Amino acid sequence: MAMSNAVQHAHDEYVEIETLYGKQVVDKASLLNFPEGLAGFEDLHVFKLFHEEGASTVYYLQSTEDPYIRFPMVPAEACNIDYRIELTDDEADTLAIETPEDILMLVTISDNPEQPQRGITANLMAPIIINAHTRVGLQKPLQQIRGGVVFEAR
Repeated sequence: MAMSNAVQHAHDEYVEIETLYGKQVVDKASLLNFPEGLAGFEDLHVFKLFHEEGASTVYYLQSTEDPYIRFPMVPAEACNIDYRIELTDDEADTLAIETPEDILMLVTISDNPEQPQRGITANLMAPIIINAHTRVGLQKPLQQIRGGVVFEAR
């Protein structure tokens, strides 16, 4: 009986999610919660952050609720971006950040196959902020970017 309980307990720690690339089994503790969802996807709240094997710069924020929703992302610093963002009290409460080391700042990236000359673009006006410790995130729409923000193509 103890063995079956151990197997059940291990099963409870993982969840299978559908993606465009098939089913993925992931640790439930690695899932990210976005209480407010993301812009245009306010009804989706649980995501998994994946990265390609051997290419840790590009991440994919995959919805666990809709296999067709996946956002390619890069860390803000990969674009030489140094955000200085003021959070509202509600945003600060949601994220519950205790130390700056808990913060992961990501920006969504995209390309337009109809305009390949544009290359890959980053959405700098709506970064994703994740508390890596609590695994809670939010998208922070910005009216303008101030201060030491630098964007250079590499």
